[in-house]
Amino acid sequence: MKGLTSIGSLLERLEQDGDLLTIEREADPVLEIPGLIRATDMGPVVVFRNVKGHPGRRVISNIFGDRSRIARWCGVEPEYLPRFLADAARRPIAPIELDDFAPSQQVVMQGSDVNVLATVPVTKQTAEDAGYVITGGLVLARDPETGAFNGSYHRMRVLGPDSTCVTIQAGRHLLEIVRKFRQNGQSRVPITVNVGAGPATLLACSGSTQQTLTPLGYDELAFAGALQGEAVRYAAAKSQRGAWALADAELVLEGYIDTEKLVSEEDSGQDGVKAMMPEAGGYMGRAWRVWEFKITAITHRRDYLYWSPLAINAETVNLMAMPAEASVFDACRRISPKVFDTCYALPGMRGCLGIVLRINRKSFRDEGIQTNLIFGALSAHSDMGWVIVVDRDIDLMNADEVLWALITRTDLASNIMITPKGKVSGMLSEGDAAGTGQKIAFDATASFRSRDRYARGQFRKVDLGEWLPPDDVARVCGRQSDYLRSMLSRGL
Repeated sequence: MKGLTSIGSLLERLEQDGDLLTIEREADPVLEIPGLIRATDMGPVVVFRNVKGHPGRRVISNIFGDRSRIARWCGVEPEYLPRFLADAARRPIAPIELDDFAPSQQVVMQGSDVNVLATVPVTKQTAEDAGYVITGGLVLARDPETGAFNGSYHRMRVLGPDSTCVTIQAGRHLLEIVRKFRQNGQSRVPITVNVGAGPATLLACSGSTQQTLTPLGYDELAFAGALQGEAVRYAAAKSQRGAWALADAELVLEGYIDTEKLVSEEDSGQDGVKAMMPEAGGYMGRAWRVWEFKITAITHRRDYLYWSPLAINAETVNLMAMPAEASVFDACRRISPKVFDTCYALPGMRGCLGIVLRINRKSFRDEGIQTNLIFGALSAHSDMGWVIVVDRDIDLMNADEVLWALITRTDLASNIMITPKGKVSGMLSEGDAAGTGQKIAFDATASFRSRDRYARGQFRKVDLGEWLPPDDVARVCGRQSDYLRSMLSRGL
């Protein structure tokens, strides 16, 4: 991610790579832009240059929608992104403060000039949504005891010109920072909400709940610095003492969390009854009574882009998955660097609800290590509810291939493990009101001694272009599934 320290530098790279989709026609942030973002999911990064009601403003999305694109920025193969992140987390580069000019503070709006919906093209995703929700707001808070920066994302429904909700789930590090302020007698917690920044910063701050790679007190901005190979820059907020903003953000909302004021995410005020917005788990999230975020200033670049990720899209799933995968990778390689290869959260695992581990046994003495790796994976991230272990010959990024391994290699009598209750994500069906549930693991590997029984035939690789005209090659390839293409690429 070297050289990609802002949205501007990212756009230049995307244009060079031919990976940018620009929509010039006027698009409405109410339903229309979200519909287009949904329809272009997993494609090029999309920029809307003509936003209804916001002349001169642009909206960007799908930055993280394609793992191959992210891997290209990192200089690695997609299946080894977890190793890249895990290595970076172990060599943090401390952020640096700017004393003077910060690009994110080119324009400063305070007092009666603060009006979120008039200034920012916040979207409403579906007709059932509770309202306009900021989905790409990176909340930056500083630990009052250690000074370490915590970066995290929280959905924020706009309530008025200078206020939003801020929904902080149990287990989030921001909640622990809020508690420290309250223990010190401060009910107002100074924060900034940063929209759009370099991809390393957006990624480094996307970890959810408790994960061992970036525990409470770990500085996410230092993690971002390691990912991009240079320090992240920050600056003091203009209106809020004790708050700091990302110097290279596109847009910043300054203010404080009012822990003495509960507001509803939805107009009826009912807890957990009405719909809020489509969430990362794949369902409509419920609306709750949460704390208010009071905005004291809006700062931005003169020509800022508003980043608007959809929680349902691959962009958010990837953002949740990569830190979770890195945490699992770090734990498993410590257990057995010889046997453990890599890991991947399939898209249907919704980022952090499950993980696939791939191993490579080299001796019969390696038998059983897969069980130790399962325990390591479940411990590395509290939300992890499902673990599947596969052999080295399995394409762990292809769900059909993983399912095939499950069906053909899992001994139902001995290779399925269900744990006692532990902490799980509320998105899992097993989760209860206390955030606990059982977890399950599948050993979908062939034992070392029986590996010959599971050998797969190797075909000679051929170039269809040498045998068929281009139109016929296109007809054949156009009908082949991703699963088949995966096997053919490996001579299977």
